[in-house]
Amino acid sequence: TYAQRRFQSSNTNPQICIVGSGPAGFGVAQFILKNHPSAQVDMFEKLPVPFGLIRYGVSPDHQDVKNCINGYTKTASSNRFSFHGNVDVGKDVTLVQLCSNYHAVVLCHGAQEERRLGINGQDSRNVFTSSQFVGWYNGNPSYQNVDIDLSGNTAVIIGVGNVALDCARMLLKPTKMLEDTDITSSACNKLSTSNINRVHLVGRRGPMQMACTRKELSEITDLEGISKKLNYIFICNNCLTDLKRRKQQRLIKYLKKVAKVSPLSNSEKQLFVEYLLTPHSVMSDDDGSVTGGDNVYDPDIIPTDETHHIPCQLVLSCIGNDNKPLDSRLVPFSSGKIDHIGGRVNAELGLYASGWCRDGAQGVLADSSNSSMETAATVLGDIEDLMQRKSNCNGHNSVFNFLNEKDIVSWKGWTTIDQHEINQGKKLGKIREKVLSVNELIEISKT
Repeated sequence: TYAQRRFQSSNTNPQICIVGSGPAGFGVAQFILKNHPSAQVDMFEKLPVPFGLIRYGVSPDHQDVKNCINGYTKTASSNRFSFHGNVDVGKDVTLVQLCSNYHAVVLCHGAQEERRLGINGQDSRNVFTSSQFVGWYNGNPSYQNVDIDLSGNTAVIIGVGNVALDCARMLLKPTKMLEDTDITSSACNKLSTSNINRVHLVGRRGPMQMACTRKELSEITDLEGISKKLNYIFICNNCLTDLKRRKQQRLIKYLKKVAKVSPLSNSEKQLFVEYLLTPHSVMSDDDGSVTGGDNVYDPDIIPTDETHHIPCQLVLSCIGNDNKPLDSRLVPFSSGKIDHIGGRVNAELGLYASGWCRDGAQGVLADSSNSSMETAATVLGDIEDLMQRKSNCNGHNSVFNFLNEKDIVSWKGWTTIDQHEINQGKKLGKIREKVLSVNELIEISKT
């Protein structure tokens, strides 16, 4: 917990820098602005637009999850908050330069490295990571050159977490149910002509380890015209007595119910959920297109040499993201996470971390909120000492000297982009139409 304290007045306001504008970053900003009367918070974002995975990761049909943006916008309205988009920390400005010009620097840049399958054939044509597929349909400029072929009839999705379910739902859901969302028109049009009618969700472990909820699974299985078949080898009554979390109990009960459905019908689309399989290889035709994937039963659970071949034309790898330190010289890093104590990474430099870059790519918004509050409380507990030791910090007034050639997008510039996208969306009968090019985003921000 954090106890509010009285801060002594100072000729210099605390200058605090946040790297990243997703849930972790805005969570830290909100806590600091609320609990310190004069702190100045500067937020730097690699892309010209804010909100990170809320904008580019949350599925178009989960608009309620994006309501947190309203709270972030309120935080950004403070006259002690500044947003600086299109600034790539580590490239446009170094971490050393930030630490030299701010009393505290909080890393909230998320898990940026795509985790690879590490198997033969992973680079075949039409094999993609979840970041590529999700970024494509959500309008992330970094993934608009992804060339997804949906002419085949079968997709294999490696993983059974919430991101895997999002990908499966986008492939199986009628596009008429997506047309008024903020999915990009180009992605919606391509999905509308998709021939994918069979999706295999493949999990390395059993149903008790599924990183999703009953509600998330039912969003697919309850779709009209979807037949489903589940390999429920480990679903049994004894499982329920051993589960500790209500979420898992609800999921197991639901799986038992769904697994008892009648045999697959001739309905338009089919969903298969298969457990205890681990990726072995992706085989492809001479032209590099996917023709199928071999999976072997997980030896950690059932030692066996048995393999299972799934003919398919599309493979999506939804096995999470990895972290890498922004600057390995300054950021202690181990087991895929930043080493820290209560969010404090380097007391001498005033360096902190929060969110996925600190804790690994896991959890939901509530977890990011808890991480942000802990880190922000630590920053405020250290701030007076930092101000005494780092007396010449002028924040962005000094940092901008390193960025004089950059087109920096301010919060006002973002609101211009925001209104443009909303207006374009209205013309198409949808929530918004996202701009897909970094250069175009920058140009619009200047109008």
